Amino acid sequence: MATKRVRLPGPPPSAGSGSTLLTIEFPVEQPFLPTREHARFVEFAEACAHYRYIGVCHGRPGVGKTRSAREFAKFPDLTGYGAMDPIGPALAHQIAQCRAVFYTVAISNTPKSIDLLLGNGVLKIGFARMTVATGSYEGATYEKARLACPLVIVDEADRLTIKSLEHLRDMADRHGFGLILMGMPGLEKRLARYAQLYSRIGFVHEFKPLTETEMRLLLATHAADFAITFDPTDLDAIEAQAAVIRITRGNFRLMERIFAQMRRIMTLNHVEAVNTEIVQAARDCLVIGSGN
Repeated sequence: MATKRVRLPGPPPSAGSGSTLLTIEFPVEQPFLPTREHARFVEFAEACAHYRYIGVCHGRPGVGKTRSAREFAKFPDLTGYGAMDPIGPALAHQIAQCRAVFYTVAISNTPKSIDLLLGNGVLKIGFARMTVATGSYEGATYEKARLACPLVIVDEADRLTIKSLEHLRDMADRHGFGLILMGMPGLEKRLARYAQLYSRIGFVHEFKPLTETEMRLLLATHAADFAITFDPTDLDAIEAQAAVIRITRGNFRLMERIFAQMRRIMTLNHVEAVNTEIVQAARDCLVIGSGN
């Protein structure tokens, strides 16, 4: 992921002081890149929404689960929207594109907190969808609003307590929406211990790492976002590309991290051509565990 520098407010440094401005770097989200795994996730999510089943999506960290889910859901920011509030054209367009409610589980979660955050989001998007569809909120009820939400995607589902899991199952039963629980490998085995919940799971989807072919395609396109070019006619660049593929092993997040480090090293050393030494130096700057 690239970074954006923001200068801290304060008086400018005095001339000749030799001091540098203190900056804070914030991550900048890169453009979404559709992959074969994203297409498979879309099919899985559409099936959960159509049949109103509970689905489980699991995969290694960094393979792109959350990004794919957000891209599919297109859940708008409804923080300032109240049920039955007037809806402007920009928000109406976002609501028309929305296909699911996206909710990230907090580390500390209870049925009450899920009702407050997720339940409120389901009601808001329901009222908003009905208002956009009919042009008026007249006749809209809480029951109709809940039924107007076809799918809820719950990220970081590994954090859910037993009571929270049961509460989610009850919400899906009562409100009739499809439900996707997303988490780490082994999530589906943990859920097998809860008979009532597990009996309602209709689909299990493993989100796999990128294939080598997809990696080569992304290296040819996505590296340019970091001002890095792998020249297909240069042997050093070809070897560097192979090294990135070998190190990242199809992990999307790790690929962005190594690109960012490569760009930093190249800038510091005033180098524009990539080679295996730069890739290895970038790899040495990263903490890469066995899960990556």
